[in-house]
Amino acid sequence: MDKANVLPPSGAMAGIYTVNDNTDGVWKSPANVIPVGVSGLTLAISSSMQESLNVDAISGKSINAIRFFNGQGILVWGARTLDGNSQDWRYISVRRTVTMIEQSCKLAMRAYVFEPNTANTWAAVNAMIGSFLTNVWKMGGLQGATAADAFSVSVGLGSTMTAEDILNGIMRVSVKIAVVHPAEFIIIQLEQEMAKS
Repeated sequence: MDKANVLPPSGAMAGIYTVNDNTDGVWKSPANVIPVGVSGLTLAISSSMQESLNVDAISGKSINAIRFFNGQGILVWGARTLDGNSQDWRYISVRRTVTMIEQSCKLAMRAYVFEPNTANTWAAVNAMIGSFLTNVWKMGGLQGATAADAFSVSVGLGSTMTAEDILNGIMRVSVKIAVVHPAEFIIIQLEQEMAKS
């Protein structure tokens, strides 16, 4: 018998991303999540079938499977991007976190586009971006024991700009961040010591 209401996974995944972003943030991988309302899959993917989907050795492209697991149900199983060979952009959460921070900083800096390119403006920009990144760090979006371990912001003459940059009306801000990477492989080591006589 043909199954009724067979739908592509894109709608469910869009919903998962939205719920994930609203509850945890873009730095949380949209994986190990139960798609709400899904009663079955058109293809049962096993662990051995998924191995070839994780990372294509040549192109680096990854496919995040939606799989059925006994005792757990249907789960989104994977959080990789199409750039699976990249150490920087391998994971969806990393790419989305960096994009969110970059776009947020650009949008916030629009308020300073016609301000004088002086030390007072640089201090205001530094404080604004620093405050934003501190909040991201507190919510778990950046790693580090302290905010100083999680990010740094630089702006000013001699650090990010030359005198010529200032004369040309260029304000250059440098932001360094320590993004949280998912624990994709968890390895547990067990040891047992034999009883001694």
